Amino acid sequence: MSVIQTAGSSRGSANLLRLVAWIREHWISVAAAVVLAWIVVVPLVYLIIFSFRSGTAAAPGDWTLQNYALVYTRSLTYEALGNTLIYTVMVATLSMVIAGALAWLVERTDMPYRGAAWVMILLPIAMPGMLSSMAWILLLAPRTGLINVALRAILAPLGYDAAVGPINIYTMEGMIFVESVRGSTTLFLMMVAGFRLMDPALEEAAATSGARTFYTLRRVALPLMLPMLLATWMYSFIGTLDDFETPLLIGLPAQVYVLPTVIYFTAYLSSSWGLASAYATIFLLIAVILVIIYHRVVLRRSEQFATVSGKAFRPRRIELGRLRWPALGVVIVYFAMAVLLPLMILILASLLPFYRVPSMEMFGQLTLANYETLFSNTRVLRSAQNSLWVSVWVATGTMTLAFVLAWVIVRLRVPGRIILDSIAFIPHAIPAVVVAVAMIMFYLSPGMRWTGLYGGLIVLSLALVTRFIAFASRTSNAAMTQIEASLEEAAYVSGARKPLVLARILFPLLLPAFVSGWIFVAAHAFRNLSVSLLMSTPQNELISVTLYDLWERQADFSMASALGVVLVVGLAVLTILARQLIARGYSGNE
Repeated sequence: MSVIQTAGSSRGSANLLRLVAWIREHWISVAAAVVLAWIVVVPLVYLIIFSFRSGTAAAPGDWTLQNYALVYTRSLTYEALGNTLIYTVMVATLSMVIAGALAWLVERTDMPYRGAAWVMILLPIAMPGMLSSMAWILLLAPRTGLINVALRAILAPLGYDAAVGPINIYTMEGMIFVESVRGSTTLFLMMVAGFRLMDPALEEAAATSGARTFYTLRRVALPLMLPMLLATWMYSFIGTLDDFETPLLIGLPAQVYVLPTVIYFTAYLSSSWGLASAYATIFLLIAVILVIIYHRVVLRRSEQFATVSGKAFRPRRIELGRLRWPALGVVIVYFAMAVLLPLMILILASLLPFYRVPSMEMFGQLTLANYETLFSNTRVLRSAQNSLWVSVWVATGTMTLAFVLAWVIVRLRVPGRIILDSIAFIPHAIPAVVVAVAMIMFYLSPGMRWTGLYGGLIVLSLALVTRFIAFASRTSNAAMTQIEASLEEAAYVSGARKPLVLARILFPLLLPAFVSGWIFVAAHAFRNLSVSLLMSTPQNELISVTLYDLWERQADFSMASALGVVLVVGLAVLTILARQLIARGYSGNE
């Protein structure tokens, strides 16, 4: 018996030694996996567990099913779920239609000034969602909106004498309009590639057969692009599920609730964390369903729609004839709605001592006093400093983790790398407000409260890293696949260790992609509201929370507009800087 025990003990020791040796050899992979699990898996698992608990995050109560009983028996749940589905489906559909039309005009037609059209379509990226919603409230508020005031003056001779309207932004339709216009730019970037790479041979065959342009577009081009269109629609659907600013600013006054705002008020105002967790599981279920649909409908059938082969081709531009200039007019109208009108009303409001019903007299009251007050306001300066600190560290941490994960997933043959890739993608399908709730509950739990991290900038930064790791990992994975492994293999043959290869070979080669992702994450972390508002404390308040407080709680529309204009200018400068850095990195110029 002792011999058998000794043999078993020897095998156990040998296995342990092999495990230790493997961990020492792959310590970078293990460290990346641990960090990823800590910021993604652990908080979400704790959120699911807490949905079965009563009490608060700091003092959990008994195990119970009461949270789910309340969620699935409340009429508010089904009202919010219905509003959420209507809102997301309509925004995804309208955004895709707008983006598709713009991409088709720019890439496949002879519309004039296509280069300028590109710039006009991309500029809305510099307009944060919260500022876009604020601007359209100033334009279309029933009583004080600038457009409504002008329309009432125009319609007065026709007998329209109402004190409000005729347009009301505080409706479901208003939410859909604002978010559809704002969300079209990202989808445009996704759809442009599809139009550019599609072989025009089939279109030319249809034209030779006498088919008209729009008939060919409807019966040939669009069916061939079905996988790309479906993937784009699902991306927009998931992104709109995450939308928080527009439903909060426009939907709340109209009592149009969606699931993110219900979770926010349940957790933040009533402190019903178990109930908020149960609401959050609805999003997790929707995310799983979307992933299954995407894999079954898009990925499995993508080869049926392939039109790009080894044969060279040049996309044929469709002649619009007399519609060339009206087509450019469509782009200009979009630019006016997405950027020009919102920015103009924000600038006008920022120059007023206080915002009131627009009139000609207000042009005699324009002043820069709001900007002087803004730059001397201690709270604004402190929140701006916090935002700068958070954005720098979040961008650096996110891109560094994504860089290492890309190396592990693309280069190494370690077991479980596909699981790592899937975990890194999970936060994309989960709204930011759910991530914030999970982080709050985890770091307020009895097991983590002793760390004292909650309420500071560290936990807020970790939540934002979780929020943006999906984008960063996709970008880094794509860039890593473009670097041949022979460069690393040559370094290994020369005796270089893995950390040195990462730092001295791979990182310089991937620097343009790293900088591009860094600036994207930094800009979005700087202006993020959904995570920062829920996790806000006096010690970690960010500039987005200060802006929301000025607008919503203090009703100081002029000061909020001044801060918004400064943010837009700062983000525009950051975008220009990004283009210069990326161009310099790819060109190799010093």
